[in-house]
Amino acid sequence: MVDLEVQGVVDSVCRVTDECERDEEVVKRRIGLAQIYGSLPRYASTAFWRTLQSADIPLEVLVRCFRSALAQGDVQGRDRIIEIIFLRIQTMNEYWAASVLKSLAVPADERYALMCDLCADLYESVIRALMNPERLFWEENFLHCLYFERKHVYRSLMMREGRWHDLGVKRSTRIPRGLLASLDQPVQQADNGIHSFDIEDEQAQRMLQTVESFDLLQLVLHLPDRLRAVVLLIFWEGRSEKDAARVLGISDRTVRNRIQAAKKLLRDLLATERECAFYG
Repeated sequence: MVDLEVQGVVDSVCRVTDECERDEEVVKRRIGLAQIYGSLPRYASTAFWRTLQSADIPLEVLVRCFRSALAQGDVQGRDRIIEIIFLRIQTMNEYWAASVLKSLAVPADERYALMCDLCADLYESVIRALMNPERLFWEENFLHCLYFERKHVYRSLMMREGRWHDLGVKRSTRIPRGLLASLDQPVQQADNGIHSFDIEDEQAQRMLQTVESFDLLQLVLHLPDRLRAVVLLIFWEGRSEKDAARVLGISDRTVRNRIQAAKKLLRDLLATERECAFYG
């Protein structure tokens, strides 16, 4: 028993020691970054810009310079510093974007377009983070912050494109870029003339119908239990009124009455949604 108590004390001391060592490393890092920032040439001087373009300047120091330009209202200097930051991280970001999208089963041109969108979203997200003075950790560990920003923008892009398969996340209703682009392709007619694609793209149409069905299902799931069961049995499972009546233990007439009541409620819900969309 005594040995266990001693071991517990030893483990506790080791944890405290590890935490102290990590705290000391953080403090040392902060001091080092502050010293580099303090040793910079006069702001906006030729030597200042020359120093900022050096690969030896930590990204965290560049962030602090960026926020200094913001505080001074120097728009030109702000833009110049963000350009330097983006040039420093451009190659690694493009490699990351290509890596996370390489497994997608899409044509090469669509994958490239998605990669460009992903990088653009990342840069926009980084700019917003750097312009927020409360997000101080960007001045302490830039790459750590960038790692989490990448995860966020990748997830958002995949959700917008309808390619995020996490069942715990609300399904996207966006039609993927490839399907929309296919509707805009011109076609070669028999008379050698080029005409717009004036018939429906079957794949895109199926996707649109899936989206509409999904939205309608969300409304159905908000119906009262007695109405929802009838609608799902008849319209989603394809059962007859007699079969639905048998499953639910009610009469055919009651099934028909509940269908009518459900239709009325759904029309009211759809009308409410249209009004909200119209009036914003």
